Amino acid sequence: MNRNEFIKKCGAGICGCGVLGLLTPLLARAEAAATPAVAAPAAAVPEDVELLKQQLEGARERFAKLLAVMAGQLDDATRGKILQSLGSQCSQDLAPFFNKYRGNLQGFLDKIKTAWVERTDYDEKTGMLRVIGKPAPCACPLVKAGRTPAEFCDCSRGWTQAAFATVLGKPVTVEIEESVLRGGSRCSFRVGTKG
Repeated sequence: MNRNEFIKKCGAGICGCGVLGLLTPLLARAEAAATPAVAAPAAAVPEDVELLKQQLEGARERFAKLLAVMAGQLDDATRGKILQSLGSQCSQDLAPFFNKYRGNLQGFLDKIKTAWVERTDYDEKTGMLRVIGKPAPCACPLVKAGRTPAEFCDCSRGWTQAAFATVLGKPVTVEIEESVLRGGSRCSFRVGTKG
Protein backbone atom coordinates (compact mmCIF):
# COMPACT_ATOMS: atom_id res chain seq x y z
CA MET A 1 0.00 0.00 0.00
CA ASN A 2 1.43 3.38 -0.89
CA ARG A 3 1.26 6.43 1.37
CA ASN A 4 -1.74 7.97 -0.42
CA GLU A 5 -3.74 4.74 -0.14
CA PHE A 6 -2.85 4.50 3.54
CA ILE A 7 -4.05 8.04 4.27
CA LYS A 8 -7.31 7.42 2.40
CA LYS A 9 -7.93 4.16 4.25
CA CYS A 10 -7.11 5.68 7.61
CA GLY A 11 -9.93 8.20 7.56
CA ALA A 12 -7.96 11.11 6.16
CA GLY A 13 -5.10 10.50 8.57
CA ILE A 14 -6.97 10.14 11.89
CA CYS A 15 -4.46 7.67 13.24
CA GLY A 16 -2.84 9.24 16.24
CA CYS A 17 0.71 10.29 16.91
CA GLY A 18 2.32 6.88 16.93
CA VAL A 19 1.07 5.62 13.62
CA LEU A 20 1.95 8.61 11.55
CA GLY A 21 5.31 9.12 13.22
CA LEU A 22 6.17 5.48 12.61
CA LEU A 23 4.84 5.15 9.12
CA THR A 24 5.70 8.35 7.31
CA PRO A 25 9.42 7.51 6.94
CA LEU A 26 8.77 3.79 6.39
CA LEU A 27 6.10 4.29 3.75
CA ALA A 28 8.10 6.98 1.99
CA ARG A 29 11.09 4.61 1.71
CA ALA A 30 8.94 1.69 0.60
CA GLU A 31 7.13 3.82 -1.95
CA ALA A 32 10.40 5.20 -3.32
CA ALA A 33 11.85 1.70 -3.63
CA ALA A 34 8.75 0.35 -5.39
CA THR A 35 8.19 3.29 -7.75
CA PRO A 36 10.20 3.49 -10.97
CA ALA A 37 11.94 6.79 -11.58
CA VAL A 38 9.60 9.23 -13.33
CA ALA A 39 9.57 12.92 -13.90
CA ALA A 40 8.50 14.93 -10.89
CA PRO A 41 4.86 16.10 -11.02
CA ALA A 42 4.21 19.73 -11.78
CA ALA A 43 4.30 21.95 -8.72
CA ALA A 44 0.94 22.71 -7.17
CA VAL A 45 -0.63 26.01 -8.09
CA PRO A 46 -0.17 28.42 -5.15
CA GLU A 47 -3.95 28.95 -4.91
CA ASP A 48 -4.44 25.17 -4.55
CA VAL A 49 -1.86 25.02 -1.77
CA GLU A 50 -3.54 27.89 0.05
CA LEU A 51 -6.95 26.23 -0.31
CA LEU A 52 -5.57 22.95 1.06
CA LYS A 53 -4.03 24.78 4.01
CA GLN A 54 -7.37 26.43 4.76
CA GLN A 55 -9.20 23.10 4.49
CA LEU A 56 -6.73 21.37 6.80
CA GLU A 57 -6.98 24.19 9.33
CA GLY A 58 -10.78 23.95 9.15
CA ALA A 59 -10.63 20.17 9.66
CA ARG A 60 -8.34 20.60 12.68
CA GLU A 61 -10.69 23.14 14.23
CA ARG A 62 -13.75 20.98 13.58
CA PHE A 63 -12.01 17.93 15.03
CA ALA A 64 -11.16 19.87 18.20
CA LYS A 65 -14.82 20.89 18.42
CA LEU A 66 -15.92 17.27 17.97
CA LEU A 67 -13.75 16.23 20.90
CA ALA A 68 -15.21 19.07 22.98
CA VAL A 69 -18.75 17.92 22.10
CA MET A 70 -17.82 14.37 23.13
CA ALA A 71 -16.51 15.74 26.43
CA GLY A 72 -19.87 17.39 27.06
CA GLN A 73 -21.93 14.34 26.10
CA LEU A 74 -19.93 11.32 27.26
CA ASP A 75 -18.22 10.29 30.48
CA ASP A 76 -14.41 9.98 30.63
CA ALA A 77 -14.39 6.18 30.39
CA THR A 78 -16.62 6.14 27.29
CA ARG A 79 -14.58 8.81 25.53
CA GLY A 80 -11.39 6.91 26.33
CA LYS A 81 -12.82 3.69 24.90
CA ILE A 82 -13.97 5.44 21.72
CA LEU A 83 -10.59 7.06 21.13
CA GLN A 84 -8.70 3.84 21.89
CA SER A 85 -10.99 2.01 19.46
CA LEU A 86 -10.23 4.62 16.80
CA GLY A 87 -6.51 4.00 17.22
CA SER A 88 -7.02 0.24 17.17
CA GLN A 89 -9.12 0.45 14.00
CA CYS A 90 -6.49 2.60 12.27
CA SER A 91 -3.79 0.10 13.18
CA GLN A 92 -5.68 -2.63 11.30
CA ASP A 93 -4.76 -0.98 8.02
CA LEU A 94 -1.17 -1.90 8.84
CA ALA A 95 -1.81 -5.51 9.83
CA PRO A 96 0.53 -6.84 7.10
CA PHE A 97 3.37 -4.68 8.45
CA PHE A 98 2.80 -5.82 12.04
CA ASN A 99 2.28 -9.44 11.03
CA LYS A 100 5.64 -9.37 9.28
CA TYR A 101 7.18 -8.99 12.76
CA ARG A 102 4.84 -11.40 14.62
CA GLY A 103 7.02 -13.26 17.10
CA ASN A 104 10.01 -11.03 16.33
CA LEU A 105 9.81 -8.24 18.91
CA GLN A 106 13.47 -7.28 18.51
CA GLY A 107 13.10 -6.98 14.73
CA PHE A 108 10.05 -4.76 15.20
CA LEU A 109 11.84 -2.59 17.77
CA ASP A 110 14.84 -2.25 15.46
CA LYS A 111 12.56 -1.17 12.62
CA ILE A 112 10.64 1.45 14.59
CA LYS A 113 13.91 2.88 15.91
CA THR A 114 14.66 3.92 12.33
CA ALA A 115 11.49 6.01 12.30
CA TRP A 116 9.92 7.57 15.40
CA VAL A 117 11.48 5.82 18.40
CA GLU A 118 14.60 7.12 20.12
CA ARG A 119 15.09 4.05 22.30
CA THR A 120 13.38 1.09 23.89
CA ASP A 121 13.98 -0.59 27.23
CA TYR A 122 12.67 -4.12 27.68
CA ASP A 123 12.73 -5.96 31.00
CA GLU A 124 11.98 -9.53 30.04
CA LYS A 125 11.64 -10.57 33.68
CA THR A 126 8.80 -8.13 34.42
CA GLY A 127 7.47 -8.05 30.85
CA MET A 128 7.65 -4.25 30.80
CA LEU A 129 8.67 -2.49 27.60
CA ARG A 130 9.28 1.25 27.45
CA VAL A 131 9.03 2.89 24.03
CA ILE A 132 10.57 6.35 24.14
CA GLY A 133 9.74 8.46 21.09
CA LYS A 134 11.99 11.00 19.47
CA PRO A 135 11.31 14.63 20.42
CA ALA A 136 8.82 15.85 17.86
CA PRO A 137 5.48 17.64 17.54
CA CYS A 138 2.36 15.51 17.45
CA ALA A 139 2.34 13.66 14.14
CA CYS A 140 -1.45 13.51 13.71
CA PRO A 141 -2.45 15.93 10.95
CA LEU A 142 -5.74 16.70 12.73
CA VAL A 143 -4.11 17.92 15.92
CA LYS A 144 -4.23 21.66 16.42
CA ALA A 145 -1.74 22.85 19.01
CA GLY A 146 -3.51 24.53 21.89
CA ARG A 147 -6.96 23.28 20.79
CA THR A 148 -6.87 19.47 20.60
CA PRO A 149 -7.41 18.10 24.11
CA ALA A 150 -4.82 15.79 25.65
CA GLU A 151 -7.39 13.00 25.91
CA PHE A 152 -6.89 12.46 22.17
CA CYS A 153 -3.69 10.62 23.15
CA ASP A 154 -5.95 7.66 23.95
CA CYS A 155 -6.11 7.15 20.18
CA SER A 156 -2.34 6.60 20.13
CA ARG A 157 -2.65 4.31 23.12
CA GLY A 158 -5.17 2.16 21.21
CA TRP A 159 -2.93 2.08 18.15
CA THR A 160 0.13 1.14 20.19
CA GLN A 161 -1.79 -1.56 22.04
CA ALA A 162 -3.05 -3.14 18.80
CA ALA A 163 0.39 -2.94 17.16
CA PHE A 164 2.27 -4.63 19.99
CA ALA A 165 -0.49 -7.20 20.58
CA THR A 166 -0.13 -8.23 16.93
CA VAL A 167 3.66 -8.40 17.05
CA LEU A 168 3.66 -10.33 20.33
CA GLY A 169 0.64 -12.47 19.48
CA LYS A 170 -1.05 -11.77 22.82
CA PRO A 171 -2.90 -8.97 24.62
CA VAL A 172 -0.81 -6.15 26.07
CA THR A 173 -1.49 -3.15 28.29
CA VAL A 174 -0.36 0.35 27.37
CA GLU A 175 0.18 3.41 29.53
CA ILE A 176 1.12 6.81 28.20
CA GLU A 177 4.31 8.00 29.91
CA GLU A 178 4.69 11.28 28.06
CA SER A 179 2.91 12.98 25.19
CA VAL A 180 3.18 16.20 23.27
CA LEU A 181 -0.48 17.01 23.91
CA ARG A 182 0.13 16.62 27.64
CA GLY A 183 3.02 19.09 27.63
CA GLY A 184 5.89 16.70 26.85
CA SER A 185 8.47 16.98 24.11
CA ARG A 186 7.77 13.48 22.77
CA CYS A 187 5.31 10.59 22.91
CA SER A 188 6.41 7.62 24.98
CA PHE A 189 4.61 4.53 26.19
CA ARG A 190 4.94 1.73 28.73
CA VAL A 191 3.81 -1.58 27.23
CA GLY A 192 3.02 -4.49 29.56
CA THR A 193 3.82 -7.70 27.70
CA LYS A 194 2.86 -10.26 30.36
CA GLY A 195 -0.66 -11.01 31.30
